Amino acid sequence: MVTAVIENGNSTLVIDFPRNFMDMQIKLRSIGIQKNAEEIPLTNDKDDDIRVELDADSGIWSHFVRMFSETDSLVDVNTAIWAVLKADEVIKTELEQNIIHDQYDSVQKLLKDIEEMTISAGKYTESFYFPLKGMLDEDDEGEEYEYDEPYEIGNSFLHSYRYEIRDAVERDQSDIEDMTQFFKQSESVKEKLVSIVWTVDEVDENLYGCVNVRLKEPLTKEETEILKAWISGQNSDGYGEGFEQKAIEVEEGDLYVSFWHSGDDYFVYSQEEMDEYIHQQHDIQMGGM
Repeated sequence: MVTAVIENGNSTLVIDFPRNFMDMQIKLRSIGIQKNAEEIPLTNDKDDDIRVELDADSGIWSHFVRMFSETDSLVDVNTAIWAVLKADEVIKTELEQNIIHDQYDSVQKLLKDIEEMTISAGKYTESFYFPLKGMLDEDDEGEEYEYDEPYEIGNSFLHSYRYEIRDAVERDQSDIEDMTQFFKQSESVKEKLVSIVWTVDEVDENLYGCVNVRLKEPLTKEETEILKAWISGQNSDGYGEGFEQKAIEVEEGDLYVSFWHSGDDYFVYSQEEMDEYIHQQHDIQMGGM
């Protein structure tokens, strides 16, 4: 695989990739480096305070490290390795051949090619929607606020920060393995999966959680229900449970977004079901006028 030899003054650290972002930060702190990993470029000049040198096993990884430049960071290395390792088996052979023949001269080109090959491999897409819950912990520095504890905010507030929330979800997933690897509920569904990506989407001027699924073949009704149940479980006790604990900085303080709540009105809907739900909401609104 790939390792990095990191020197900070007289201290030396050797780390292997890929690894969890927080674990990487802890390792860096152990040799006195306070910078975040994305702030550490891949430079090995003797005059640099922090020096980084990449090393790799023979074969594909020795070609892989050639794409990096001094403008890339430790996080770029980690992200690129995760992308290669979690690439779908359908595109793995072609991807590895591209790397061996030095087809990529930047991380951006590698990631773009993986995305395009994945899209080509998975000709079918499904989107699933669910309500969001937001909690705001107000920044009370220098001012008095009505609430001392985090409190729930409405969808209009979430909608106003839709770009920040979407960016936070996408960045959070860049540090984990592809979510398809965690699906074990059905072999027939798993064989059809190419990618599963969490995001948020604006529907009828409201913000909803959204999972975009790319597939090799369409799902049956039964398979769709199995996947929906798995998404709900991930929202409550899996991926969503971890994400809801991570603060998103907004002007008013720290925003926490949950993909799940325990109310009777919680749902995970397919695109068709979501369209029907929005139609029903319009009928209810019209009936109240």
